[in-house]
Amino acid sequence: MTFSQPAPTSAGAESPGRLLDNSPSRDRLRANRRTAHAAFIWVMVFLAWHIVWFLTGLNAPAAADHHGVARILFYVFSAVVYLMVVVGTLLPLALANQSWGRRIPRWMLMSAAWTGSALLSARGLAGIVDDFVRAIGVLPNGLTGLTTAQTLGTDHPSSWAVFAGCATDLLFAIGGLLFGLAALSFQRASVRLLA
Repeated sequence: MTFSQPAPTSAGAESPGRLLDNSPSRDRLRANRRTAHAAFIWVMVFLAWHIVWFLTGLNAPAAADHHGVARILFYVFSAVVYLMVVVGTLLPLALANQSWGRRIPRWMLMSAAWTGSALLSARGLAGIVDDFVRAIGVLPNGLTGLTTAQTLGTDHPSSWAVFAGCATDLLFAIGGLLFGLAALSFQRASVRLLA
């Protein structure tokens, strides 16, 4: 790390100095903030996309579609998804070195960021591949084995429904990439600060 000249303190001792603006550590911190803020912006876009889905009347899972144990599992799954949304919204801000984020152990932030990246990437890439193999006819029922009617609610979906499904898959993949970049950048910045 590059430090400025130590400044005398009131007691006559020297302070450890501060990082120069052009130091490699400062660059890592800036990169960390940029990638974390990019991940946060993605979260906001992704939440807005869900509002678009709702306002345009696209199919979404509902508790009324399930009965018995399936309904209970639906509620449990929904609670887990809502928890992931809350964590996923706050995590980029914590990675951006917010004062409250520095109180969270590094291993927890790293674990959450890499897990989020893996889950978002897996969901996005699986959806993209599923859409692709359906579209070219290699697997008419995609990777999941589900028919178009089962995935989109009708045998003849509107072009908007098809576009929205593909856009959602792409958004998941982009989110995985951004959370991965934020995790990597945080890892590099925090390792350097610990050294």
